[in-house]
This record gives sequence, C-alpha cells and structure tokens, in this order.
Amino acid sequence: MLTTAAPPRATRVASLAFRARNIVDSGLCTRIRAVPDWAARLDQLHHLAELPAAARRDVLRRLHDDVLIDVMVLSYLRTGTPFELWADTRAGYTEDVLGVPAAPGSARSRLHGWFAMPTPTLSAVAPT
Repeated sequence: MLTTAAPPRATRVASLAFRARNIVDSGLCTRIRAVPDWAARLDQLHHLAELPAAARRDVLRRLHDDVLIDVMVLSYLRTGTPFELWADTRAGYTEDVLGVPAAPGSARSRLHGWFAMPTPTLSAVAPT
C-alpha cells in the first residue's frame, strides 16, 4: 500500500477513496502494475464486481484499509472512479460513502440494489 497524507472525511470509504484518488492523481501510481500485489488485488476487484450489491458491501466493510485502498486505486485506474463498486447500488453509495443511513423500511432501504446502472466490463480493459 502506498501511503499519503489525506484529510479526514465523513466516512471510512470516503476517506479511503480520497486517498486512492490522491495516489493516482499525484503520480505515485500511474499504472496497474505499480499497485503492490497488483495481480491479487485485480482478482479481488473482479470478484467483488461480480458479487451482488449486498454481499459486496459486506465484504468491503470487512476489508483492511490498505487492501481497500489498493482495490480503489485499481478501480480508479481502470474505470476512472474509485466508486465503481457502488455503481449498481445507490442506497449503498449513500450509506457507505456519504454516511447517510437508511432507516429500516424506508424507501431508500427498499431501493437498495434496484437501480442497476450499466457498468464497463472490468475484463475489457487490459492492464497497463
């Protein structure tokens, strides 16, 4: 994992995404193979992308910060956003990244996973 100084954010995911963007945008990591243990992390990214939204969010909560940053750096390098793993779950993005909880039974919690947005296929982009 590459370390950077990052100001605190509202949520763990938002803070780690800020660090991931900073790693790429500052030039510390400009290609996929520069990510430590990139092959394993790339497999992890593909595995996470294939999971249903609820299962993916559960796995993301349990990942160590260093691992999640590496996965988010790979996502940013491949798709242009560290938030690609939340593209198909607006409620998950709202809760995990923005820190706005969904009350049980609320419209937001019922809509979790309903808005499947088309996402680029991660395997369609070759490693650099």
